[in-house]
Amino acid sequence: MLWLFLKQNVDDHVAAFLGELMDIISKRSGPREEDKHAKAHVRQNWGTIEKLADQISGGSYSANKARVGGKKDGPQASGLIFVDQKARPRVDVPEPYLRISLNGRVVLVDKNSGIQLHFLGQLKRHNGVVRFEIATKANGYISALDPDLEALILDLADKPVDRAYTEDSLSCDLKSRLSLD
Repeated sequence: MLWLFLKQNVDDHVAAFLGELMDIISKRSGPREEDKHAKAHVRQNWGTIEKLADQISGGSYSANKARVGGKKDGPQASGLIFVDQKARPRVDVPEPYLRISLNGRVVLVDKNSGIQLHFLGQLKRHNGVVRFEIATKANGYISALDPDLEALILDLADKPVDRAYTEDSLSCDLKSRLSLD
């Protein structure tokens, strides 16, 4: 009880002391009175301000104001570049091409849409040798290659890709077997 009395008494003295030393200003909502008076004064004297601006600028203030005032119609089409960002129209007939990506995926892709048509296989490293592995269920791929496509490229299965037989050579062989040239 004594502690509560002392704390309340000290708080009152501190508040009184701080009130004597500083003014506490709280922010009001809305503009200040000085700002209201300044805006009203400028609004009342706008005609005089425009005359002075014309006199100082040699008449270019009014000319510029008239020129800018007429451009509220919007931009004109001359000299502008228009970009149509609509999607390209889809072509029903896909145009396949072979792509070997940086991560070793070998795929057939549609040139028109960029959509993958077939996943042929992957270049994988086995015992230090990079080999072309065809996408079959036996190799552990969930969506296996079509049997027709598999028959066309089966002789390239597990072919080592090295200095003698490069990725470009593999790509040329795949293109010739799939009749993409």
